[in-house]
Amino acid sequence: MKVGDLVKVKHIPGQTYDQTYVGVIVDIKEKKSLFSDKYSIVSYSTYLHIMCEDKIEIFDLDDCIIEVINESR
Repeated sequence: MKVGDLVKVKHIPGQTYDQTYVGVIVDIKEKKSLFSDKYSIVSYSTYLHIMCEDKIEIFDLDDCIIEVINESR
């Protein structure tokens, strides 16, 4: 997956959302957060910014299923 790819995004079954989005990836960001201050454990989350119907939606890669429909060159 990379910026410019056309993708279909669906939330993992069992969550409150049951909608499918189709759009183009416009940005991919990785966020580092402190999981445990005591043990200095960090966790990383990857967020996809996808342009869907004239609006940018942000998805956590761990909470959805991504299918690449068409790769950009």
